[in-house]
Amino acid sequence: MRTSLKASLLGTLFLNISLAASVYGDWKQDWEKSVAAAEKEGEVTIYGQSRAGVGKALLAFKDAYPKIKINFVGGSGSDLAKKIMAEKRASKHLVDLSVGGGGTMVLVYHKAGHLQPIPPLLVLPEVVDQTKWWSKKHLYADPEGQHVFMAQGDAGSGIAAINTNFIKPGEIQSWWDLLAPKYRGKMVMTDADSAGNIGSWRFLYYSPDLGPKFIRRLLTEAQLTFGNNEHQMMDWVGAGKYYMHVMAKFENTENARKQGLPVMQIFSEKEGDTISTGSGHIVVFKNAPHPNATKVYLNWFLSRDGQLVWQRLTGRNSFRTDIPKDMVAFKEEQVPKEGDKYLLSSLPQYEDVKPLRKLVDEVLAQAKQK
Repeated sequence: MRTSLKASLLGTLFLNISLAASVYGDWKQDWEKSVAAAEKEGEVTIYGQSRAGVGKALLAFKDAYPKIKINFVGGSGSDLAKKIMAEKRASKHLVDLSVGGGGTMVLVYHKAGHLQPIPPLLVLPEVVDQTKWWSKKHLYADPEGQHVFMAQGDAGSGIAAINTNFIKPGEIQSWWDLLAPKYRGKMVMTDADSAGNIGSWRFLYYSPDLGPKFIRRLLTEAQLTFGNNEHQMMDWVGAGKYYMHVMAKFENTENARKQGLPVMQIFSEKEGDTISTGSGHIVVFKNAPHPNATKVYLNWFLSRDGQLVWQRLTGRNSFRTDIPKDMVAFKEEQVPKEGDKYLLSSLPQYEDVKPLRKLVDEVLAQAKQK
């Protein structure tokens, strides 16, 4: 009996070892073939944003794979979208991958059917392993959860920047506290039509603790002043013209504080915070002219090494959790904490901002008539 059990256990062990070796051999063989074919293709074409270190991070691929040339076309998301869609209409398939904001990728490229699913292209075990990513899964911005990979996510938006000469730290602990009569006419806020803060507006609209009811009351009761120049609004708060800048970006608040202005960022533990994904999305186009180089680039970008470079050069938080966060500019605020309350505003269920804009326009129009 014991001999039989021992033989069975040994058989199971050898089977597991054989299966592991087979899986390892399969991915390793696939990867080596892909790299060899990519080097034979000799190039890969990437269209992406070039601001805030993004361009440098994308070009760092050449250090890992010097035999593969990078054709990089930089620009804003809207400009690149015009270029790519014009190429596609002319049946010119010139671009392999794009890195940048999720809105254009979902609403333009994905909607037009120009993107490949990403999961079949992932080869490296460290990239395939979803436990190495925040929330223990790969995050996508498209409805199918396959085409627009979110590699970056920054928390730390908070409620506002306050002037500490007029508002004490801890005095405001919830978004609902902004409705207090003593703050009326003392708040400046980023306009809802400003693309740079649409993630924060999405948070207000889709948060189960806030939603349209809160937005309606804020717009009708708070006597807000709206602006689009974030630096000017911060200067107003620092000078005491207003008590707070609602939806101020944390980095702007910190820069103003370091310059000696009496400002600080306030956060809400009651309603949580938003996570913005910024320029940290990557997509792969159908009919990619360099399919093997595309596959190699995608796996490198999502690898530990690729995401370390991304974090270091952009100052933004990678969703990979197996890399150090010391290079993130404001890691205590920027890096999402597992288990905390967040709304990931780039998820497809929060993409539609038409109802939000309609609500804001209607409420402001009604307020003007009074």
